[in-house]
Amino acid sequence: MALYAFDGTWQENTPSDEKDTNVVRFYEAYEGEKHYFSGVGTRFGWLGRIWGGLTGAGGKTRIEEALEALETTFYDGDEDIDIIGFSRGAALALDFANHIARQGVAGQKPVIRFIGLWDVVPSFGIPGNDVNLGYVFTLPTSVEKCFHAMALDERRRNFKVQRVVTTVEDADAEGRVYEVWFRGVHADVGGGNRNPGLSSTTLYWMYRQALRCDLPIAEAVAERQKLYRDPEARIGRNVDFIQHPWRPIPWTDVVHDSVRYRENHNNPPVGLKVVDDDGRIQATGFQKT
Repeated sequence: MALYAFDGTWQENTPSDEKDTNVVRFYEAYEGEKHYFSGVGTRFGWLGRIWGGLTGAGGKTRIEEALEALETTFYDGDEDIDIIGFSRGAALALDFANHIARQGVAGQKPVIRFIGLWDVVPSFGIPGNDVNLGYVFTLPTSVEKCFHAMALDERRRNFKVQRVVTTVEDADAEGRVYEVWFRGVHADVGGGNRNPGLSSTTLYWMYRQALRCDLPIAEAVAERQKLYRDPEARIGRNVDFIQHPWRPIPWTDVVHDSVRYRENHNNPPVGLKVVDDDGRIQATGFQKT
């Protein structure tokens, strides 16, 4: 088995874990062959930081590196594929899965066991443009399970969440895609902003899904993460001079039971389906507290 981990913009695995994202923490907890790819904007100095941050430049290079690593791992006989990502890295995770589905590996079309995503925000190309030429974000039929933690309170113009969409021939498949709303802005959900109370909530949830899918994550590691959760933790600020509409929450969506009603924040519709860390539906549904 092998893990392919794609981090968010400007994010990388550093000696200090104070600002590690959930991608880094999950990667370090994974007890198997694993490959980590830093976020766009982490290479080529200040110019690369600016250009990568604005346009997502460097995404294709990371896909190519991941495909090279996959071929080596696959040839060695390790055929279980797990993929995770945050932000633009989550978008790269989906694109990587589509590359595998289209071209295969070593003449085979392998099954992808697990995809874990934190707040997918593509934004590749012209800043502020929703067109991401050259990237595919639909979920291929070769993926067994996909889990997506989404940020309720993000409202910056360039941080539009990309929902996980299945292909037409797979539209009637159930039980493969799990998208759940969590309290917080983009980095509260994906980590990296020194707000462990909220980011630990989504990381623990993802650990639980991984364990249910038989990924090599130690139960003790997952349970230790549980200690850092705080559903009442402060919510990060959206640094944007223009406030944009809240992210839409359809009645068919699902919210995590850690979400609390908060004034002046994006509260789900009353009665929305609520689930716990293991995906069990709570009896009451979302309600004001």
